Amino acid sequence: MLDRRHEPRATSTFKSAYVRTQSGLFYVTLRNVSDSGVCLDAYPGAAEGDEIQYCFDSAGPRTGVVKWVKEGRFGVSAEPDSLVNSSPQIFPPRSVRLPLSFSAHLFVNGRQEGVTISNLSIRGACISSPYEFRAGQLVSLKIADRCFELATIRWARQGCAGVRFAEPMHPGEFRSLVERLQQPPVHSRPHASPAQQPALSGMTT
Repeated sequence: MLDRRHEPRATSTFKSAYVRTQSGLFYVTLRNVSDSGVCLDAYPGAAEGDEIQYCFDSAGPRTGVVKWVKEGRFGVSAEPDSLVNSSPQIFPPRSVRLPLSFSAHLFVNGRQEGVTISNLSIRGACISSPYEFRAGQLVSLKIADRCFELATIRWARQGCAGVRFAEPMHPGEFRSLVERLQQPPVHSRPHASPAQQPALSGMTT
């Protein structure tokens, strides 16, 4: 039978990925790969013509343009030769790391340490801190309102350490956490002017 399709067949896969747009980072799922581009789960606000970066393996971020959006997915073009050798069989087994930077709290040996997280995945995080960690230590890591107990220091060197969670996060939970981490901080309300201040009963002048 004559194959009338102009595009080469896509290689189906199911792998975590992230998309970077002007609105921030979004955790998505890579659905398939072809010579001309990729298909991923759509991020909020995805629209044809968007120029984005996307990453799903150790090759790092790639740049492309959204070509179509349909039924919760979108297709993005690829730069020439950028997907060469990108087959599911050679994808690295580790989860994709989202390059987020934010503060967190780590509990080790009965003390609390402020740390900075430089990347985050469903299985762990990379942290930086002056504390001298050692591989194999059990720690608890609090990120926003989520506490990861019985996490393990997998490696430590030059002020950085890799933390592996006891259990990987569910993709939906991870997506929600990433969204919360990128929300702008809530500033305290300014002091009310005298005209706006509530009346205080029982007060005499």
